[in-house]
Amino acid sequence: MKREILLKFEGAISQDTLVALAENVKNKLSQRGLNPVIIKKVFAIFIELAQNVYHHSGEKTIFKKSGKRVGRGSIVIKETAEFYLIETKNLIENNKIQSLGEHCDYINSLDQEGLKQLYKEQLKKPRIPDKAGAGVGLIETARKSGYLLRYEFKPVNDLYSYFFLSVRVKKE
Repeated sequence: MKREILLKFEGAISQDTLVALAENVKNKLSQRGLNPVIIKKVFAIFIELAQNVYHHSGEKTIFKKSGKRVGRGSIVIKETAEFYLIETKNLIENNKIQSLGEHCDYINSLDQEGLKQLYKEQLKKPRIPDKAGAGVGLIETARKSGYLLRYEFKPVNDLYSYFFLSVRVKKE
């Protein structure tokens, strides 16, 4: 299966970097003459997954300019004959693997209606202080994609593993 890489980024994902990458993605997808619905899906999933790296990566960089700690990782968008693939890789603390794997498996077990209900339930829950978002990023990603979240953990050492996540969007 031939895969063309539309975007590949590895490093610290600051808010400025995310804005620049998002503009790049939007331009590349728009130039392809795609259905606007497909462009919106790929773009929204890209944003969700990049924000996951930004907020949740176990590897952080502190920007001197702002003093903010941001996540490091990689994000790639590939195009195949049938799909767009949005893939991320970042470090995760080993003590978070089980709960994240269970969360992904639960999301994968739901149909569209179940995902919609879970999304609504998450939004109603009280926010945890110092935690980014409402915990709906992976749910929304699965809803928009219409496919299972493909994920894998690969041990790095006693403290960390790599978390690989791949999401696909049908081109039609």
